This record gives sequence, C-alpha cells and structure tokens, in this order.
Amino acid sequence: MAVRTPLLIALALLVAPVAAHGVTPSCLECHPAHYRSVGSCVTCHGGDPRSDRPRIAHHDLVPGRFAWFAVPGSAPTRRGRDLVEQFACRRCHIVGGKGNRLAADLDRLPAGTTAQRIFEAIGNPALLMPQFHFDERQKTDLVNAVLAGVREAEAKRRRGKDESPQVVHFQDGKSERDNVFEKRCGDCHRALTRAVGGVGRGAIGPNLSGLLSEFYPKTAAGRTRWSEGALKKWLENPRQSRERTQMRPIRLPEGELTKLVNILAGRQGL
Repeated sequence: MAVRTPLLIALALLVAPVAAHGVTPSCLECHPAHYRSVGSCVTCHGGDPRSDRPRIAHHDLVPGRFAWFAVPGSAPTRRGRDLVEQFACRRCHIVGGKGNRLAADLDRLPAGTTAQRIFEAIGNPALLMPQFHFDERQKTDLVNAVLAGVREAEAKRRRGKDESPQVVHFQDGKSERDNVFEKRCGDCHRALTRAVGGVGRGAIGPNLSGLLSEFYPKTAAGRTRWSEGALKKWLENPRQSRERTQMRPIRLPEGELTKLVNILAGRQGL
C-alpha cells in the first residue's frame, strides 16, 4: 500500500482567503456568525466560502460537534484530552506531541482524513488496538482532542521542528513468530512493539503495547510504572501483587526474561 505524505487536515488548516480580500463568505448567507475571535468560518469548519452552491461550499465540512478543537479552552477538547490520558492512548500513538510511535501518529494524519473518519475509527479499532467501548460523546471529544493536537503539531513544524521517522512492520505471513512473547504471553495478550511489530493473538488479558514506557497506565504493584523488576516479580507470582488475579505464574528459563523485556522495550537482542 502506497504511503501518502501526511498533511494537516485541510478542514482544520484553511485560512479565509475570501475574508482577507474583504468579501463576505457565502457561509454567512445561511448561518449566523459565532466565535468571531477565533477566525473565519473555515478556520473551524473548513468548506469553501467562495461558493454559494451547497455541494461546493460544504465540501469536507466539519460538523459543529467536531469543531470545538479550534475554540481555546473548549470543554469537549479538554474532556477528550482527559480521555487520552485516562485510557493511555499514547502507549501506541503520538497525540499532542507526546507518545510512542508504535501505531499511527495522530499529529500527522493522512491527507483527506476527515473528522467523521476519525470518529468511526475510534469505534471500530484496527488490528491490535483495544476496544474501549467509548460512547458517542466520548468519541466526539476524542476527535476534538486529536484535531487540536494536529493543529499544534503543524504550528511546530512550521517553526522547523522535525521528528524522527516511524518504524513500520508489515505482516510476514506467518501465523506465529518464533519469539518468547508469542510462546509465553501470546495466548492471552497482544502488543504492538517497535522491535518485531504486532505480537500475540489473545484478548483475555490487557493489551501490553508500550508496557515498559512512561505512557502505559501505572498498574504495577502499588500503582507504579512497569519496569523489568516489576515484570519479573509479577510473572513469578502474580497473586503476590494482586490477590485476585486470574493469571497463573510464568516460569521463564534463564535468558527468556531478558528477551521478553527486549521485545516490550523495543530493543534488539531477541
């Protein structure tokens, strides 16, 4: 599949060339103006204000519920950012300039991506993405948070701040890979990893993508971050850390813990 150069969604970036020339945008013939301090109609909603033909004027139009990202301090964007933190979206994604680059960089969406497509993607997760069962408002708030991050990232890029390329893994056609995660963890867990891509096929246990990074939820003993030591202690006796867990002890032969940590931490030496 060819990869197109990611661009900021046109619907969020457009400035109002019509307004700049002193011409009244066609939007105002049908819609009352609001949030004038934010900018023109297209600043938030996109579309083409040079035409009074609805099909042209409304091309790639951003519905109002997805346009709160352009209003500083808006409640939907704030709630969406809280959800990004609560559900640890950054364990796999870059959002608002922070996160792991294991899955799509949500600050650099492909050209032609619409707010509605983001909304649908959240409700229909891709391979290896957890199903969070967000309700309609939560998905709408998340879209606003993503679009706010896109806008902020584009502003940084215009100031000349570049990012390192993302490592992408393609499916190799094998049903199982010969690694310790697949053998020891894959029946119950899944994970996206920098070292070997997607591993595991189970959905019984939590998704372990980004487990040893700062962006994974603090669910180790004592509500702390996961580390190599915490993982080793958990595998040897899960119920010592969480009394009612259903996970059984996993006795790893010498060297396998190091290999497992290397996979989860994205290091070589598998």
